[in-house]
Amino acid sequence: MMLRGASNLLVGMLLLLVAGCGFHLRGAANLPESINTMYIQGINLKRDLGLALKRGLESNDVTIIEQPQTGAAVLTVLSAKSERRVLSVGANAKVSEYQLYGTLEFKLLDKNNQLVVDSETLRAVRDYQFDQNQVLASDQQDAQLRQEINDQLVQSLLRRLSAIQ
Repeated sequence: MMLRGASNLLVGMLLLLVAGCGFHLRGAANLPESINTMYIQGINLKRDLGLALKRGLESNDVTIIEQPQTGAAVLTVLSAKSERRVLSVGANAKVSEYQLYGTLEFKLLDKNNQLVVDSETLRAVRDYQFDQNQVLASDQQDAQLRQEINDQLVQSLLRRLSAIQ
């Protein structure tokens, strides 16, 4: 019984230590109140990067509205691109490695229609090996890496928004 009490005390102390250092789960951002209700324009919120963006903001207690309203922040996606580039070619003159490249350019107006972030661009890059003999697996890897790029762009945007004072 004494051993169990000591282990519970140790776990409690570790939890206090972790909580005291400012640790929080990835994806949790401390966003300002001026953007807690937001209208997003310039991107389809039902697929790919737009869907990841909507989910990321909603998971951080931002209410996404369908139509612009007075008193709501406006996030304008100026550009969202996803490209695949040849990174290297093998001795047989066939592609052996690709690079996936994603960008998100945005600007943000707060609920008082004041410019908070003026045209900023976020970037994410992933490389992967391409095997001509396993095209289906390479396609799945491509799709997974595109999702990771979208998630990284959303996390970068959340970090940028959490820096707003």
